[in-house]
Amino acid sequence: MDSSAAAIAAQGFLRLGSYLEKTDITQAAAYTKWGWKILNTLLSEPYLATEDKHEGLLLHSVYHHPNGWDHVPEGQSVPCGESSMWGDYHMAELCYTARQLLEERPYSFFSDLN
Repeated sequence: MDSSAAAIAAQGFLRLGSYLEKTDITQAAAYTKWGWKILNTLLSEPYLATEDKHEGLLLHSVYHHPNGWDHVPEGQSVPCGESSMWGDYHMAELCYTARQLLEERPYSFFSDLN
């Protein structure tokens, strides 16, 4: 799985955990735990870009592996070390969702427009 997919999955786990708190606290806790675990992993190396010269945020995003459009570093068999705009977007959206949950504010796509 590439890192952008992990960011999407983590956001889904956090949202589902929040939703399930009303009906199934055990399942809610499990989904929430995995959402936070994935977020913490993505916010650390080797997934978070830490070099000043790198223009992306989230590393190890895959663009199109079957067509060979991704950079495969020497000595590696799979693409790695790249970022993509959708990976960065979903990482930012994941952090926004996490902030909403930490501040105990209900999450809604349009919640900050009022």
